[in-house]
Amino acid sequence: MALDEGPRSCLLRVRHRLEQDMKPSYIMDHMITDGVLTVDEEEKIRTRATRKDQAAALLELMLRKDNRTYISFYNALIKETYDDLASLLHADLPRTSPTAYKSFPDGYTPYVRTVLSEGGVPQRPVVFVSRPELLNRVREKLYQLQKEPGWVTIFGMAGSGKSVLAAEAARYHSLIEECFPGGIHWLSIGQLDKPDLLVKIQSLCFRLEQELDPQLHHRPPNSLDEAKERMRFLMLRRYPRSLLILDDIWDTSVLKAFDIQCRILLTTRNRSLVDSVSGAKYEVEVASGLDEKKGLEILALYTNRKMHGLPEEARSIVKECKGSPLVVSLIGALLKEKPDRWHYYLRQLQQKQFKRIRKSSSYDYDALDQAMAASIEVLPEEHRELYKDFTVLEKDIKVPAKVLSILWDLPIEEVEDILEEFANKSLLFMDTNNKPYLYYLHDLQLDFLIDGC
Repeated sequence: MALDEGPRSCLLRVRHRLEQDMKPSYIMDHMITDGVLTVDEEEKIRTRATRKDQAAALLELMLRKDNRTYISFYNALIKETYDDLASLLHADLPRTSPTAYKSFPDGYTPYVRTVLSEGGVPQRPVVFVSRPELLNRVREKLYQLQKEPGWVTIFGMAGSGKSVLAAEAARYHSLIEECFPGGIHWLSIGQLDKPDLLVKIQSLCFRLEQELDPQLHHRPPNSLDEAKERMRFLMLRRYPRSLLILDDIWDTSVLKAFDIQCRILLTTRNRSLVDSVSGAKYEVEVASGLDEKKGLEILALYTNRKMHGLPEEARSIVKECKGSPLVVSLIGALLKEKPDRWHYYLRQLQQKQFKRIRKSSSYDYDALDQAMAASIEVLPEEHRELYKDFTVLEKDIKVPAKVLSILWDLPIEEVEDILEEFANKSLLFMDTNNKPYLYYLHDLQLDFLIDGC
C-alpha cells in the first residue's frame, strides 16, 4: 500500500527542516525495530557522506513506502525528543491507521495482547532485551506469508533465543492485522512420540473449536491422520490467514503432521527439517549471539542495577558467556538471588563448570550442559563419537573437510555429508565464503565437548 497523499505532501513540505535538524541513525534504529525499515536499507543510507545526506536519503525512501512507515517515523521522532519536528507531521498522520499506534508505538497494543493470549503465545520473559535486527528479519519473512501459505524457520544452536524471538515477532499490531487476521496460535512441541503428538494436536483443535463456539463438543480425533484432517479443516476454513507457531521442532515425521498448506512459523535446531514439507519456505538463522551491551543489559535487569553500576566482573562474565542469551540469563537469575557472587560465578564460567550453572524459568533446560547434550543425543551413535573428536580443534580455528577426512579415516564425500548433518542440526558452523568450505564450532560447543570428554 502506497503512502497517502496527505502524509506525502507533508514530507515534501517539511523535508528541508527535517534534513537540517534530525540525526537519522537514531531514528532508523526505531524504524528497524518496528519492521518498516530493513537492515540493508539502513546500511545504504549510512554510506552517504554527511548526516544531512543520510537524512535526505531516508526521507526519499519513506516517500516510496506506506502509512506504517510514516507512523513509525513520527513515533521515532517522539522517542528521540524531536517534539518540534514531530509536531510538523502530526496533522497528517494517516486516519486509516489504528489509533492505538500513537499510544503504543512498538505495535504491542491491547488488541495484540488479546490475540496472543487467546492463541497461547508465551508472554515476554521477566527479563527481556530486544534484538531489532533479528526481529526485523523474522517479520520481513512473515510478511511474505501474506500472499500465500508457507513456512518461516528460525534455526540456531541451543540457548540462542529462538523461542523468545518467535514470540516477539508476532507481538506487532500491523503484522497481525495485515497478514494474520485469523489469529496467532502457539504450540510447544519438543521431543515427542506419536501418542504425545496426537494429544498436542487434539488440544489445539479443542482450543480452536471452543473459540468458535464454546457450546460445541466434538469428539477428539482418534488418530494422527484424523487429527491432521481436523486441523486442516479448522486452519483453512475456520481460521484462514492465521499463523501457527510450532516451537522447538526436532523430528521430520512430527513436522509432516502439520503439512496442511497453512502459514507456519517454526523454531528448530535443524534447518533441514522443512525439506520434507511442501510450500514456500523462508528461513532466519540465529547465528550471532548477544553483543556486550545486550549482555550487560540483561545482567543489569536481573540484578536491578544501572549498567554503569555493574561490578567489574560483569564484562568478563558476558565475555565468558560467548553471547549466549541462555547462559547470560542463567547467570543473571543466580545473581538475582546471590548478589554477592559475581566473582564466584565468573570463576565457574572460566573453569567450564557448566553443571553448576543452572536455574532459569525462561528456558526449557535447567542448565547449559542439558541444553547442549540434548542436541548431541539425537545423533546416530557413530556420528556422536565422531562429533566428540572436535575436541582436537582449537578455538577460532576453521578446518576444511579434508583435515577431518584424515582424522576420521573416511572418504571426503562421506565426511562432507556428516558435516552437513552437523551444520543442519546447529552443532557446527560452516564458512561458505571459502572454497572448499571451512567448518568450526561455537566456543560454547567446544567448551562443552572438552568438559564432557
